[in-house]
Amino acid sequence: MSSGHIASEDLRLGIERIERLEEEKKGIADDIKDVYAEYKAKGFDTKTMRDIIRLRKMSAEQRREREAMLDIYKAALGMLDGTPLGRWAVERVSKPEDQPEQDHCPDDAAPDATDQEDAAERAPEPTVEDARRMGTEAAQANKPVTSNPFPARDARRAAWDEAWCQHLGSDGMDIPDALKPTPKKKGPSPEAAGEDE
Repeated sequence: MSSGHIASEDLRLGIERIERLEEEKKGIADDIKDVYAEYKAKGFDTKTMRDIIRLRKMSAEQRREREAMLDIYKAALGMLDGTPLGRWAVERVSKPEDQPEQDHCPDDAAPDATDQEDAAERAPEPTVEDARRMGTEAAQANKPVTSNPFPARDARRAAWDEAWCQHLGSDGMDIPDALKPTPKKKGPSPEAAGEDE
């Protein structure tokens, strides 16, 4: 046999293998479509399923990076809808020099007993539910939304705001009456007054 005949035969075999694999790939793609259709009929959101499958292909680090970038972009476009910026997003945009140095006590300088007693006497931190209750109470007392006592990026701040807005039926962005333009008095127009004569 000549080498030309062997090469052409090998090429034909390679092409036939690719064609078979393409058919299998089409069959698998059809099977995947069927599974999506089945789960859509069961009430699942197939776009979200596709997103989850895409996320599951990533490593944990890649997922955190992706979600942090989404949070950063959403925050830049005002699309966080009252939720705090994710921890990974905050870490992503925070520079190490921006973080305040923590006071560090040397091992031989243990806190004294009075510090421990003071800590024991302090009231526990409010929970998210406490923050909701506080937001409702503030709305009932006609306090402005800006009186929210919780810091930015704290889930309690979002809960307080949400309860305040829900109680007043507002989004918290209302223009105060003092800053609203005064409506023009609606009297008869000069043309209408002339028509009566």
